[in-house]
Amino acid sequence: MIRSMTGYGMSEFSIGENKFSLEIKSVNHRFIEINNKSPDRFSLLENKIRDTVKQSCSRGCLYIFIAFVGEITGTLKANIPLARHYLNVLYELQKGLGLKQEVDMSMLFKFKDIFTSVEARHDLEGDWAGLKPGLEIAINSLLKMRKEEGDVLANDIASRLACMEDIASKIEALAPVVAERYKEKLRQRIAGAFGNINVDEARLLTEIAIFAERIDITEELVRLRGHVMRFKDMLKSDEPVGRKMDFLCQEILREINTVGSKANDFEVANLVVLAKAELEKIREQAQNIE
Repeated sequence: MIRSMTGYGMSEFSIGENKFSLEIKSVNHRFIEINNKSPDRFSLLENKIRDTVKQSCSRGCLYIFIAFVGEITGTLKANIPLARHYLNVLYELQKGLGLKQEVDMSMLFKFKDIFTSVEARHDLEGDWAGLKPGLEIAINSLLKMRKEEGDVLANDIASRLACMEDIASKIEALAPVVAERYKEKLRQRIAGAFGNINVDEARLLTEIAIFAERIDITEELVRLRGHVMRFKDMLKSDEPVGRKMDFLCQEILREINTVGSKANDFEVANLVVLAKAELEKIREQAQNIE
């Protein structure tokens, strides 16, 4: 079961008379990163929130937003001594700089620390008992979307892997032809250099054998097919395989490059270019997988 690293989930939950909304957004990331933005009431529950998310998600950058719905319980108080201090400083600036603008309340609103929120004491266990079900609902919604996107990615990668297998078969079929082409080119060069002279067939066959051994790509094609098969197996895995896929793409690229450099043939070179193009698309898709 392949899962994408992008997704979205949401839920609502209640604690006593207070209602809250909870959203989780997930985007690509090399590792797992969890960013939690919630009311101060839940600050001491942040570790529990993170641990719960990590039980279901192993990669991705996740953003968790928890917000009040409806009326907010608590009391907002003003720090009068601090506000008076800021006001005196503003008057001093106005006088010292010769400013004509009047000092008003809107200027004081920029100093957020003159307001403090005094909330009632909360039971952490009770808060967690209310928050956890809502968090789990949002996570399940997120996972459902990641699974759906993962299915799309898996299907696309599978089709491109099949294309790469077809390219490998075409390259394999061309391998004997490459040696034969070299033999004819060698005959033409000898004829062009020395005219119509008798060619030592034994020596010519020796040169062809040396060339054929040098351009032999059997091992590379075997490893390439083995990597493709491993890739297909990963598409069926229930474990996170995104990093493994990224590593396997590097191994496949190494084999493709070796085939291109050893074959030394125009048609093979064109097929290698096609294989690289498919691999690049596979790699782009794999980078979205958990």
